[in-house]
Amino acid sequence: MNEASLPNVIIGGAPKCGTSSLYFWLAAHPEVYGSPKKETFFFADKVNRFNASANVHEHDLDHYEAFFKGGEDATVRFEATAHYLYEKVAREHFSNWPHKPKMIFLFREPSKQMYSHYKMERYRTKRIDMTLSEYIQRPQIMDHVDYAKHLKAWMDAMPEGHVRCWAFEDFMSRKEAVMKEIAEYVGVDSSFYDAFDFEHRNESVAIKSGALHQLGLKLQPLIPHALQRALLPLYMKLNSGGRVQDAPEDAAVLATFKKDWSRVGRELKELDPNFPLERW
Repeated sequence: MNEASLPNVIIGGAPKCGTSSLYFWLAAHPEVYGSPKKETFFFADKVNRFNASANVHEHDLDHYEAFFKGGEDATVRFEATAHYLYEKVAREHFSNWPHKPKMIFLFREPSKQMYSHYKMERYRTKRIDMTLSEYIQRPQIMDHVDYAKHLKAWMDAMPEGHVRCWAFEDFMSRKEAVMKEIAEYVGVDSSFYDAFDFEHRNESVAIKSGALHQLGLKLQPLIPHALQRALLPLYMKLNSGGRVQDAPEDAAVLATFKKDWSRVGRELKELDPNFPLERW
């Protein structure tokens, strides 16, 4: 295991909680190297369509180190597989490394996170075609918003000081301040984010062509971040049907869901007294 070829920071969290924005903003730092493939899924519990070409179940660690080739001299090397929050295999591997990475997890008020993910899957990736009431009955949805359960497992597995979490709502309302907090946590110069040109990534928009979108996802790791930033507005103009608006008929479902899962915020606050629950 070559420490200089492995990440020393890992970003995770529930889907639609800002990991894409954090990935691009952190990767822009001159002391940081972000894996060109944002989500490697290398340490996922199972082989899936995201990691079929490189995963811990079928490949050795050299395949993982390849994601960070070129970043050996960087102070920070990282990837951002959001789903690592839920993956037992990832937790077991990272906690057993001689030099354990620092973990960053992002969370969003459960009803807003769930609804954003629902709109993405229905209108962007088009993997589902069901009502919101049907969607929230899926077992994985219930598990994914039970944030504190998963965060505690990580905190129990990793050394003290190696797990931090931030709230999406706080992150997006105080971008510069939160990025400076994160920079200090991972050990790079926080002044880089003075007057940084922030941009929001991975919004839930309707996609006109699913095939074009899938092609874009395949090409993304091959395109330098600066060029991605320049091309994104053009791509969105060509293939976006605009931001998906909230459906009035979903309001009651969301209100009930928020009430039912209000305990999650309190549980996060118990695990981390600094968690900004007031933003929820």
